[in-house]
Amino acid sequence: GQRRAREAPPSHVALAPRVSRAWADPARRSRKSHATVGWTDARRDAGRVVRFIRLAESDLVTGVLARPRSRETRPGRRTMTHKSTTLCVLALLSCILRAGVAHGSRPAGVPPPAHLDRADLRFAFGSCSRHDKPQSVWGAVRAIAPDAFVWLGDVIYADGKVNGTRAYVGNERHRAAFETQLEHPEYAALARETKIVGTWDDHDFGFNNAGAEWEEKPFAKQVFLDFLGVPADSPRRERAGVYAHHTFRNLGRDKNRSARLILLDTRFHQRAERGELLGEDQWRWLERALGVPGSRRVGVTSADDARSATPSSSDEHSREYREPFIEAEEDDDDPVDVVIIGSSIQVHAETQKLVDGLFEGVESWNEFPNEKKRLMDLVERSRARVVFLSGDVHHAEIITSPPRCVLPYELVEITSSGMTHGILDEVPKKHGLRAFVRLLIPAFLPRWLWPDVGGLQRARFIHRNWGEVAIDFGDDDAAETDAADDDARASPSPAAKSETKASVAGSIALNIRGDDGVVKISKRVPLSALEGTWAEVDAAAARGEIEHGAAEGRLRDACRTEKDLTRVELLRLPVLAAACLVGQPVIFAFCVWQLVKGTSRAVRKPGKASKRKEA
Repeated sequence: GQRRAREAPPSHVALAPRVSRAWADPARRSRKSHATVGWTDARRDAGRVVRFIRLAESDLVTGVLARPRSRETRPGRRTMTHKSTTLCVLALLSCILRAGVAHGSRPAGVPPPAHLDRADLRFAFGSCSRHDKPQSVWGAVRAIAPDAFVWLGDVIYADGKVNGTRAYVGNERHRAAFETQLEHPEYAALARETKIVGTWDDHDFGFNNAGAEWEEKPFAKQVFLDFLGVPADSPRRERAGVYAHHTFRNLGRDKNRSARLILLDTRFHQRAERGELLGEDQWRWLERALGVPGSRRVGVTSADDARSATPSSSDEHSREYREPFIEAEEDDDDPVDVVIIGSSIQVHAETQKLVDGLFEGVESWNEFPNEKKRLMDLVERSRARVVFLSGDVHHAEIITSPPRCVLPYELVEITSSGMTHGILDEVPKKHGLRAFVRLLIPAFLPRWLWPDVGGLQRARFIHRNWGEVAIDFGDDDAAETDAADDDARASPSPAAKSETKASVAGSIALNIRGDDGVVKISKRVPLSALEGTWAEVDAAAARGEIEHGAAEGRLRDACRTEKDLTRVELLRLPVLAAACLVGQPVIFAFCVWQLVKGTSRAVRKPGKASKRKEA
């Protein structure tokens, strides 16, 4: 290639006739003015660096940059050999920084844009949608034809900053915000096509990070249930909170499979100073919804439950803590094959300590360790196959924890947040700062910014997004024995009458999609992988099938969480993030400065060989 380059004229011959004639006639070439020759060399070197950068950024660089011609082959011409190496190295560093540090990488195994998983039941879900901003996701949501759309909080924003101070907008504007959302054409079309369910978070509750102390929560509950279309005479209107569950049956090939969507309320009873999140009333309700053994009294009818749970009008304290029976879908609290638990805040983020110094007001179940342990104990005791949904954090990710760490099986949580805005929209617009930051920070944050502890090094998508859950009860991913299949067909519940629960074929596909509908992050979980109890773990360890039992297994390196981070590991995220944000513009500016400096020198100063010829 270098030999052919020496024999052929440069690529800009057709665009520069004078240079073309000089190359055609060696005698004339030696008589060219030094300024023209120097500029030609500078342009060639600059063009080489620019082409290198373009090729590197498009992942097409497969070789090394051709060396510049030696002075012996081109007498009298000044080259920038002493600059080319420096510029190329700087360009390479800049490209590596942009491709690997700043722009991250798209996670492997992501399905193509047109991918749509087979499903017997399909949910779309999302959170953090400003009613007063453009909403570009609804067309993509409608395109997958979900069986239900699930709100996971911050449907609207009923608070905002006035003169730099956050304030509640008032009841009238609070109600008007929900009405504005209902009038959005694309959302209204979705509401006509599918079922809309959901829970709230702090901003549609009324105020940032508000809890049980919020004085406007009765009004907030009323307008939120109005927004969801809950009938005015529904017993749910009497509930202390907006939590609910919805059961879907007659699924699968034989119409004998089922799923339940449980939506928690993390605002109405939250008392951070006491470490309380759900409230005792909601915990008792959750036990029944999960089908925890002993949570439902045998021989008591639904009507009896309703009468016993309905408070008297004279007992206001009882009214707040006793649970009325909910009709329709919540009348069904029999066991199901799959349970999806939706929480407005993240359940197993394990990043609370890492982000405390970077962002203010980030909430998760990690702030309520006793409540989180109680939730995981309920899930394990219920023997339900559980996957978690969450929102709130203005980015999307899929969180996992290995088997025998938090649960006997793999904990899986999918977070989708930021339907109209993401993390970068929190950056001030003053002096073009937000636009500048958008140039530096990619859609996928680099995984290595986080410590290599547990599942912290995972893909994070920070642009507008929404989530999808596709439950498939097909037999592609799990095999059932004939006996187990016969037992499962006899009852819609996966809970067998014996101590051993039969495995269920099928899988759950979890997808994070952008506002263009393209899958950004994806994970498929076989239903058979969401089974097990701690007693079964200990029994398997006693038989020698696994190395550690329940207690010892939780101490493995794979089970480390943020509480196990060292001081150095805690500093990793802020230090590397700052280095990346500062390093990229510095290296780019230095590369441009070197290029301009070398070009200007080549234009102004003739080469030594040309000076000797003139003399």
